[in-house]
Amino acid sequence: MKTIDALERLGVGYHFEQEIAKFMDVLSRKPVASDDSCAVALQFRLLRQHHYDITCEVFKNFLDENGDFKDNLSSNIDALLSLYEAAHLSKRNEDMLNSAIVFIVDRLSSLANGGHLHKPIQDKVLHALAAPTHRRTRRLQAKLYISIYEDDNENNKDILELAKLDFHILQQMHRDEVKSISLWYKDLKPRSTLGPYIRERPVECYYWALSVFYEPQYSKARMMFAKLLILLSFFDDIFDSYGTLDEVRQFNQAVQSWDQEAARKIGKGYAYVMSHLSKTLEEFVAEDGASPVGIDCLKESVKSMPHLIHTSTGLVPLHMCDRNFVADGLKEASNCMLQEVVWREERQVPTVHDYLMQAAAISVLYVPVAVISFIGTDAKDEVFSWACSFPKIIEIAAIMCRLMDDIAGHENETLRSYTRRFFEMSSTMVNLTDKEVIETYIEGLWSCVDHRELGCRYPRDASELWDVTAK
Repeated sequence: MKTIDALERLGVGYHFEQEIAKFMDVLSRKPVASDDSCAVALQFRLLRQHHYDITCEVFKNFLDENGDFKDNLSSNIDALLSLYEAAHLSKRNEDMLNSAIVFIVDRLSSLANGGHLHKPIQDKVLHALAAPTHRRTRRLQAKLYISIYEDDNENNKDILELAKLDFHILQQMHRDEVKSISLWYKDLKPRSTLGPYIRERPVECYYWALSVFYEPQYSKARMMFAKLLILLSFFDDIFDSYGTLDEVRQFNQAVQSWDQEAARKIGKGYAYVMSHLSKTLEEFVAEDGASPVGIDCLKESVKSMPHLIHTSTGLVPLHMCDRNFVADGLKEASNCMLQEVVWREERQVPTVHDYLMQAAAISVLYVPVAVISFIGTDAKDEVFSWACSFPKIIEIAAIMCRLMDDIAGHENETLRSYTRRFFEMSSTMVNLTDKEVIETYIEGLWSCVDHRELGCRYPRDASELWDVTAK
């Protein structure tokens, strides 16, 4: 189990996917070693990370008669760390694991701040307290963990060497890709058309794509994902800061009919965004020649997704179907973004329900992003079918993305005015700071994400996308 854990934390688990899958299947049927707290916690975490629904009852042996964790755990740093990582994979209503987090954070913080720990254990503790493994993006986790693992006296030298070589080889590939994205972005010349109203985020968008697909075989998926995110950020900026209320209302009407001529009449910025989205999506179709399954699935999804606006004129030509699919997602998202502009301009304060449902509604835009990205991989038909079914986890991940964005906006004082008023009102009601209110919502959603994943036998490539989106 320690070897599997090291391989995955170091970012080289993809070399051994089949072997790890077989091992996890055997481990899921193996009795838990109930007398070893480290082993119990590690087995629990690995199984839940791989979507096996192991019960938290395995930790009952470490509770006293009052239901609290036994005192002897307090002095066992390895046990505390292992249990801490495991507890963050709790489902809803698993109070035992929630209590474990409170107990362990208090104990580890006390040890770390009191100068009682030495390297490498101190690095492990600080690394864990900053964010549990399950909630870190895999590339960043690998970079940080290589140095920690190197200082571990029990490390495997061969695994460590593999991790270092693999990281540097992939890093060069990723550098070449981000250079290519930057040159593509430079050719777009967005600033000359959209002026100072847009966020120039090519590297940030590439990093998001890299966080989802870092493995070498997914180079095409990363490039498609990053380009689409960059263009969608322009689309979002049109509503956020570029247009007036009257202009974005007209733009929304143009988007609903996907009428580029109508967009041109509003202004060159609106035409720029719509035309580049269409052009880029057509390029994706033209360069893709190896994913007929994805194209066919997109074709069917255009007809079958009831929450999207589309024409029902029979089967769509193959070369048009995924462009139509993304355009339909943009129509739904455009309606939601217009509503946010109305909230802002009319100084309305949404209810909790309206605020969260708005974020969920915009999540429809994440579906075509996912499907377009999977076309760039060797994903099988079950992956596309799952993504196109608009599963609940997409909605949850989208809400989490929005809330995390609001935390960043709160910290750098760029929070939308109606969002600030919403959280100021919520914080007054529950006697918490604005940031604490947002973090409380996010923590609850993490349990929902993990709960949705457990026991699900949908493709791991698909689940990984939404897990990383939340991270």
